[in-house]
Amino acid sequence: MPIKALPEYVRLEKAIIDAVPNIDRAGGAGSAASILLTSLLEWCVQKCSSAGDYDPNGPEVSAAIAQLVQVVSGQPYEIVLARQVSHLVPASGTEIEIDGITLFPEGRTSDMTLRILKEIPDADHAWKRYLKKPYRPPHALLIVRKQVSGLEYFGGGDLAQKLDQFQLGVCLLTGANVQGSYQVFGPNRKISAQPASLEMLARDTDVTTTRRTARLDGTEGPAIAALITLVDEAQSKTGGEGIWLSSFREALDRFAHFDDTTPYTEQLVSLATSLEGVMLGTNEGEGLTLRLCTRVTALLANDDDPAGELFEDLKQLYNLRSNIVHGGEVLESTLNKNLKAINCVPGIEEEENPLVRLGYAVDRLRDIVRRSILARTCLASGKEPPWPFKEKGKPSKVKVDAELSDDDTRAIWRAYWRDMLDSLGVGVAAARSRPPVFSLTSYDS
Repeated sequence: MPIKALPEYVRLEKAIIDAVPNIDRAGGAGSAASILLTSLLEWCVQKCSSAGDYDPNGPEVSAAIAQLVQVVSGQPYEIVLARQVSHLVPASGTEIEIDGITLFPEGRTSDMTLRILKEIPDADHAWKRYLKKPYRPPHALLIVRKQVSGLEYFGGGDLAQKLDQFQLGVCLLTGANVQGSYQVFGPNRKISAQPASLEMLARDTDVTTTRRTARLDGTEGPAIAALITLVDEAQSKTGGEGIWLSSFREALDRFAHFDDTTPYTEQLVSLATSLEGVMLGTNEGEGLTLRLCTRVTALLANDDDPAGELFEDLKQLYNLRSNIVHGGEVLESTLNKNLKAINCVPGIEEEENPLVRLGYAVDRLRDIVRRSILARTCLASGKEPPWPFKEKGKPSKVKVDAELSDDDTRAIWRAYWRDMLDSLGVGVAAARSRPPVFSLTSYDS
């Protein structure tokens, strides 16, 4: 006879449903009670088997029943989201916390799998015995929690959003190529009405060439929060009635969820699309490459990234992008010619493999997109922004290219966005990122 058909099971299930008035909001009384009782039985079998004691009055079963009573009676517990990320670690090598987010580094004495199981005891069900872990060191776990009670279904959307914003803030601040690999979501107890779940965040089909790691000491919280607030306020100005798609929001989302474990051709096109969404917006297709190169150079050029070099690098990157998007063959000689013209890419005498050198070119474009997001966000912020997203609820009529053709205006706009970052205490984010290191090296620059 199936367990669920036993009179004892039926009585216990009914007792749980009767004891929790709001259980229907969990997606069905029977379903929630069934999941809860299944987790109870599994835990009892596991604990009793390990102890070699199947006495229903023994300590193992008593402990399981006590936890069941806590859940049913509405005592609070935690829902946890644990995400493995690459290229983001505590500088100390030990666990730290920033704005309610725990950073747990992977190391010889710190196993992330065990830490996930400690936080989410049901996690092994989610990854079905074997957890596929992409290898892009250095790694860390980002852990965030919220307190809940009862047997309702608790989604992890708000927790995932918090980690997404944190990662975006770190990337904008430091230029690091931080990326989520996978995440596990579930309650911090074995007995619950909500099983743990696993989500893979990276395609993990290709190996990236470059690495730039963010090593945080725990003091970066205010700077990260300031950047998150700045970006959130900018996004709030891009929507509105009748807007089906915001080019800025789409560009920001592409950058925030950029996956550098995909082929370089996809990465190049994705980053180029992001840059267009940030610097051009919609309905500005005429003379795209020249207009884009001119705007980016006018706003980003600085002592650490001279105008001539920036313009030439972006032009070459867009030549590559155009060859990919418009089809046809790209000769290796053509690729080498494009890459040779990009200042930060190793020469063919240093690195023969064109794909490795292409990785450095993609990293260059990624950093240009990062700073363009900062510049565009700041230029649309403040009491009298020089380049607003909207004016009186309608798209801005600022003639950007005409404005930037004037030396004085160009200097004012450049200073505007850098001064705004300085005022927020994040002026360092405006600088060109330090050179990346080859991803297979054992050190960071």
